[in-house]
Amino acid sequence: MLTEEQLCDNVQELKSLNGGRIAKYRRNYRKYSYTPYISLESIRSPNVVGYWQDDESPEDDTSSTPQLNVIKSCVDTLTSKIAQSKVRPYFNCVNGTFKDIQIVNQVQQYFDQYFDEQNVNKTVSEAFRAACIFDTGWVYANPLTKQIMQALPWQVFFRPSEMTYNKFTRIYYEQKDYPTVLLPDFIKIDKDEIPYCTFGTYYDTVNHTVAYYCDQLEQLRYILNYESDTIPFIPIHFNTPVAGASSQSIVDMLYSLQTEIDILMSKIKDASQLNPAMTFFVPDGSGIKASQLNNRIGNIVTYKATPNMTASPVTVSTPSFIDQQYIQLIDELKQNAYDMVGISQLSAQSRKPAGLNSGVSLQTMEDIESDRFETQLNQVIRCYVQIAKTCIRVFNPDENVLPKEKDIINIKWKEIVKEQDRMTIQFSGADSLSKDPSTKLQQLQALAQAGVIPSSHIAQFMEIPDINRGYSMSNNAINAVLSVIDDCINNDSFEVPEYIPFTMLKEEIINTQLSLRASNYQRNKDDIEKLTKLYEIVEDKEKGYEQAAGVDENGNPVNVLTQEATTQQAGAQNAQPGAQNQNVATPQIDNTAMKLGTENSAWNGK
Repeated sequence: MLTEEQLCDNVQELKSLNGGRIAKYRRNYRKYSYTPYISLESIRSPNVVGYWQDDESPEDDTSSTPQLNVIKSCVDTLTSKIAQSKVRPYFNCVNGTFKDIQIVNQVQQYFDQYFDEQNVNKTVSEAFRAACIFDTGWVYANPLTKQIMQALPWQVFFRPSEMTYNKFTRIYYEQKDYPTVLLPDFIKIDKDEIPYCTFGTYYDTVNHTVAYYCDQLEQLRYILNYESDTIPFIPIHFNTPVAGASSQSIVDMLYSLQTEIDILMSKIKDASQLNPAMTFFVPDGSGIKASQLNNRIGNIVTYKATPNMTASPVTVSTPSFIDQQYIQLIDELKQNAYDMVGISQLSAQSRKPAGLNSGVSLQTMEDIESDRFETQLNQVIRCYVQIAKTCIRVFNPDENVLPKEKDIINIKWKEIVKEQDRMTIQFSGADSLSKDPSTKLQQLQALAQAGVIPSSHIAQFMEIPDINRGYSMSNNAINAVLSVIDDCINNDSFEVPEYIPFTMLKEEIINTQLSLRASNYQRNKDDIEKLTKLYEIVEDKEKGYEQAAGVDENGNPVNVLTQEATTQQAGAQNAQPGAQNQNVATPQIDNTAMKLGTENSAWNGK
């Protein structure tokens, strides 16, 4: 691990390499929020966004200039488009054993729940918005709290060359005005006396060091061992830097256009307020006093009429307060801004083009427009996958993947780390199934009919909260069946409880055998043979129960209602006086009639 002196030198180096960006970030944030003098450094009591406005007008006696913030419109529209592409990591096992498949399934279950609880879609969307404003956004997977959060770009310090070569070995994350109540428990501080501090976290994978810094303590640094080889920060860009860490954001691209629009808007505003709404021309000698006219909304001009001029006593003129070319120029600048970013003006206004009424036409237009953002969308998709990979590598390896009350099989993070070579992490649409229960049921039924999923798994995939709390018969049945298979393979137990549905168990045994065969037959041969033995036991038990419950001594199926009626009749006969000493023949039932015994039978009156 690093010494405290080495740690200080490394932190100072990282801060010096990233010091020049704060001026750009501050300028871009002010332009996006349309608020001058706003600061990025003050987190405890930040400036109020939108109260003060940046006005390019030189006039002091006019109102504030109307906002026409094309930058914010482009950033918010693009962020909204990217946020619609909800992504979930998809884990797949390659050449794995039954244990490997179990681990992958539990990892999939964990990340489905984890991404939903942490609202990762919102975090990634906010990080992408930061990339559109500043040039880079950051997602932080906190190993201590297991939280996925956005890291403010101006608080993350790193080596620009390491970003170029796509491998971070050290990062310093300095959070200003950090509430002391949120500090880790091992940092002891009087939280009532000291409500805020500067809290820094330093990660170093080369020297296997993680250090924590609090400027309000005598012991400024806590230096601990860091075993992971991965830094828990994931960057996302609007434009990937060619070299170094800096690139153009949307604000950088449109800054000069926005400034020109602001100047033109201020001129139009001043012209509309300083030029009179109308002008009265009154000739001298007309007999009308100029003081008799109201000049609150107009301007009065007296003039000497030339000889032979014939005119009305008062001429009213309403000239244009500014030339139309100013309006046209603003419209052109707006359109150029949208074209440069790659979105349509109608999309920014949430309006559909005229003449596109069908869903297919609108989807086609949307696809054409989205092609412009393929690079950005790919970055967002990779960000989701990278978050999952980072969590696996930085979370405590000795902790369980799922809480004890949620897991079926006890698996720890270190087992997942060992399985990484036989595991692939891809991505799939998180919204491939509808959220509407009726539509989702139709989709699942179609998948079951096509053979994509077993029909017994439909209830499990429905995930309706009010029937998915342990009381759903279908969910409980499939979980119980899987536990029998797990017990067979891992513990060599071939016991099949009577309450297990045999048909479902046989189906899952076959599915598991097929998975193991397709994955790696030589490694899974013993497990496949165990399942074959279990299948034979289940079949024998099933036949035994069928014979005991539904077949008579002649091999004919027995109707359950007829069995019940016969039992009641036999009970009534036994209840008659003297019936205990008589040999009562059991009624023989076939498909059409009841056959009674003839010897010593109470039914024939003997």
